[in-house]
Amino acid sequence: MNETLGRGYARIEAIRAARGEALTMPEPGAPPPDRYNSVYLTLFVAGAAFLLPFNSFIMAVDYFQHHYPKTTIMFDMSTVYIVSACVAVITNNILLDFFTYNTRITFGILLSLATMIFVAVCNIGWDGFSLSVSYTINLVAIGVVAFGCTIQQASYYGFTGCLPPRYTQAVMAGESAAGFWVSLDRIVTKYGFHQPKRSTFMFFVFSILILLGHSMLHHVMMRHPLVQHYLRLTVESRHRRRIQLHLNPTEDATLMESEAGEPSYGVLKLQSPAPSTGVAEAENTFSFSNPVYSPTATAPVPLVSPPPSVSEPSASPSAILRTPRPSYKVEDVVFESPERPTSWRNFKRGVLSRWAVARAIYPYMVSIGLVYFTTLSLYPGIASEVPSCRLGSWMPIVLMSAFNFFDFIGKIAAAWPYEWSRSQLLMASGVRLLLVPLMLLCAAPRHSPHIVGDVYPIMFSVVLGFTNGLFGSIPMIMAPSRVGREHREIAGNMMTLSYNGGLLSGSLVSYLLLSMLGEPADMCRIYPTPVLPTIPPVPTHNGNASLMLPAMH
Repeated sequence: MNETLGRGYARIEAIRAARGEALTMPEPGAPPPDRYNSVYLTLFVAGAAFLLPFNSFIMAVDYFQHHYPKTTIMFDMSTVYIVSACVAVITNNILLDFFTYNTRITFGILLSLATMIFVAVCNIGWDGFSLSVSYTINLVAIGVVAFGCTIQQASYYGFTGCLPPRYTQAVMAGESAAGFWVSLDRIVTKYGFHQPKRSTFMFFVFSILILLGHSMLHHVMMRHPLVQHYLRLTVESRHRRRIQLHLNPTEDATLMESEAGEPSYGVLKLQSPAPSTGVAEAENTFSFSNPVYSPTATAPVPLVSPPPSVSEPSASPSAILRTPRPSYKVEDVVFESPERPTSWRNFKRGVLSRWAVARAIYPYMVSIGLVYFTTLSLYPGIASEVPSCRLGSWMPIVLMSAFNFFDFIGKIAAAWPYEWSRSQLLMASGVRLLLVPLMLLCAAPRHSPHIVGDVYPIMFSVVLGFTNGLFGSIPMIMAPSRVGREHREIAGNMMTLSYNGGLLSGSLVSYLLLSMLGEPADMCRIYPTPVLPTIPPVPTHNGNASLMLPAMH
């Protein structure tokens, strides 16, 4: 009996699937409260922090254009950032099961922080490199920063996919807050320090201080009871999912050997069916309502019925069918699966699960990809090329600040309780493409743009920012809720992959738009000083000069 029960470990879902019972998940307990919204605020800061380095490079547009005149520094930095970010997203998806959230996020924080300190001290403060070497250092630095920040971003979206949707919105609002904060920071430092090098150095120092604060808040948040509660639920859901992947619904409920290297067991017990008159009733006695039996428990009926004595008449076939037989029952699951994939089968399973998730959320992936394709086609490249004789070097700062502020407003508006349909999101993302020719006409051709004036490009930046914040957030918030809890981290990473795909394609198209602007203009001809008509003085009877007005006819 002990030997039989020792082998009696099988998957609980296999037994239930074979008997046609629902594979229900136990209701989790009430989550701990998020007192003072500490988790929400920490994720808000996190969203601001992992985009802060990129925004710091972009908002220093006046310094870089002054330091590297007649170059495509803004386009190059944007493209390098996006390419590195795409590599980071793919790497993060491959290494998803090898490292925990905390390890990946901490790695990204340290990588970004070290790079920002190096650029601020060596390339801006000291500035001891030649122009070409300094240019290369900036591009390499922004590539390293992009890798670290995107590892954080993808990990945070996977992490918040395990939490209620409001926490995903917190991260996205923090992303916009990063742009808004950096815009204010740049305006203050540029106004307070008139020397470009000093103002840019102080600008980077403030960003570094925020990154240090974010690092401390993150490690405190990971110990919060609310976070631990939802992470525990996610781990349990993954375990159940891995059990279900081994099911064969056509297989009868028998003893099932676990696959090598993957011990997932359920305790089998023997229970005696009630005497019945038919085979069907005997089979229906298989139940999941009995108390748990330990592996050492004794069975109420023997495994093998004693053979009939010689003196007894032989049993008829119908009597044999009515003989009570032991039935097996799974009472509990003790699942201890390795956290890392160890075989090609596990790798293939990961690819198939990502493909299944992508099929479930593809409208949201297409929507967010279109949104960021449009944004990166214009921002920061084309926006930094819009000329203004009135604002001068302040014009790109004003346009980017307007974009960042209304992007922040749009991400806050994404929390409005309205259920957007898939078709609405796709339509809104497509209509945003009209902003590309409108903003381009504000900068092309350079010597005399078709749309003249400062108001129009600012207005287009406002619309671009608000729609980017709104329609860039809603798909990211809604997509994880369209899949099971065990797949929400994968959904978050797949959305980040589509998001970065839109960024990369948009940044490449921005070079095509740049070629439409023509050669850089050395003189400002947008607002020429008007030549006022001069009227010669007419002598009067007293000898004084007076202005003769034209006669009215």
